[in-house]
Order: sequence, then structure tokens, then C-alpha cells
Amino acid sequence: MSMTKPVLLLVDDEARITRSLSMLFRSEFEVIATDNGHTAIDIARNQRVDVVISDQRMPILSGVEVLRGIREVSPNTMRLLLTGYADLAAVIGSVNEGEIFRFLQKPWDVEQIRADVRAAAQVAELSFAAAQRRERGEVPSEAPAATPGILLLDQDPLAHELVKRATPAGNPLFWARNLDEAMELLAQNRIGVLVTDVQDGYSSHVGAIKALKQAHPQLVTIVLTQLRDYELLVELINQGQVFRFHPKPGHVGTFVKNMQSALDYHEVLQAQPELRQRHQVAKSVKPVLAGLSDRVMGYFRRFGLSS
Repeated sequence: MSMTKPVLLLVDDEARITRSLSMLFRSEFEVIATDNGHTAIDIARNQRVDVVISDQRMPILSGVEVLRGIREVSPNTMRLLLTGYADLAAVIGSVNEGEIFRFLQKPWDVEQIRADVRAAAQVAELSFAAAQRRERGEVPSEAPAATPGILLLDQDPLAHELVKRATPAGNPLFWARNLDEAMELLAQNRIGVLVTDVQDGYSSHVGAIKALKQAHPQLVTIVLTQLRDYELLVELINQGQVFRFHPKPGHVGTFVKNMQSALDYHEVLQAQPELRQRHQVAKSVKPVLAGLSDRVMGYFRRFGLSS
């Protein structure tokens, strides 16, 4: 890792928040603070920023808008959203627009936020270094892999129809009605995108979503859901690194775009394995594999995941 301190950009219109975070991180980071989202985006455009923490509720630009702008001008910057409100729209927007690394809540736990920001800085170092190697033409070209498949884990025929309409002609579509079927398909096929509901009948797929991202960091997950549980969606962001949330049934045209974005991003992760670190999941305080069948648990344990 570089001997220079990584750069941490703080964006919040409350001076007491930026002061507190500056004091917390100034020994490890070069800290820059601003109360203006436009200024934050300009900073990221004009200099290297390793990690940005943006508050959500600000008068000029929302945190989601700030992180979306920074993603466009500096895609290697690791993005974290901070909020003190149970704002469901912010949770969904932070994923769909800002593609964030972590969703942080006020009041923060000091050790947890330190761990999250340190992890983000380590991944940013890898991402910026990989980008420099690509610019110098030092990244070896890989042989093209088989066309990735799309796996739907959902009993709902309407969900299958939606995913079928969004699946490009060259990509195989697999339909699993339960987790056991899904694990068998994953073991036998190259799956690039997982589409699943959080709750399917009486079965919860939360543990599986989190465990699958640990076992297959190149797997890109779209959650199709009617779920309005704020805390659970935050959990899926931090511990499942969900790529997109799509309301069920939602707009077909939007889902087609989400599907293509997910397939494109899977190809990026396949071609650039170092970028998979950008999706390392936060440690779960709950048993990840609790309640799953022995067959499913056996699948995950082959990847060193414990129950």
C-alpha cells in the first residue's frame, strides 16, 4: 500500500458531523470536508479521492445524487452513504444510482465505521492500481468465457415472465422454484446474474443472498421485491452487496436496463478479478446459513462458509 495517506472526502451540511468524522479519521487519512455536493463532485473529478462518505439529507444535492455524480467522474472511489433517518427511497437509490459499498447509519458505532472505511480504502487502493495497469496496457487479455446464464429464484410465474422478457437472446435463463434447485443449477452452470425475491412464500432468501455473494463475488444480484423493510434492505446492501433493487412487478423497460447493466457488470468482474474486492461483504452478526436445508448448507460449506 502507498506510503501516502489515502484521501477521505466528507460531505455533510452539518459542521458537527464533519468535525467528528475528521477527528476520527485524520490520523489515518488525508481528510477533505465540504458541505456542498457540487463541490464534492468537482473535488473527485480533479484529484484522487479514495473514499467518500456523504450524508443523505442535504439542501442542494442529496447524498444519492452526490454519490452518483462521484461514481461518474471517479468510478474507483469507494462510496458510502450516511443517514440518520429510516429513508427507504435513499436505501434503494444508494444501490440503484450510487452503487455504494456500505450504508452507514447515525449514530454510528466507532469501531464499525472505522472498519468499513478502512476496508473501503484498501479496496480503493487495489482499484486505482488496477486502473493504472490497464492504462499502461499491462492487464493480460483473457480468453472469452462461456455466455453467462441468468438464474431466477422465485416461484412466481409473473416474475419468470418479466425476467424472460428481459433476458437477451444469447443468454440462457434458468428457473429455480426453491433454494435446492438454485444450488444445483449454480453448481452445473456458469451463472452471471441472480434474480430473486427476498421472501418467496414462507421461505426467506436473505441468508442465501448474503452467502452467495461471499461464495461467488462475481455473481451480480438483482432483488425483485415488494419488501418495505428498511433494516432488511440495509442488511442486504452491506452483507449481500445487492446490485439493484427492482420493485415487484415494476416497469418492464426499467428491468430490461437493470438486466443489461447486471450482465455487463458481471463481464467486468470476470475480466478484472481484482474489482471483486469492491463487493466484499460486511460481517454478519446473524448466522448466515441458519434455517437452510442440509443440501444447501453443504453447498455453501464447500466455499468455507460457516452456519
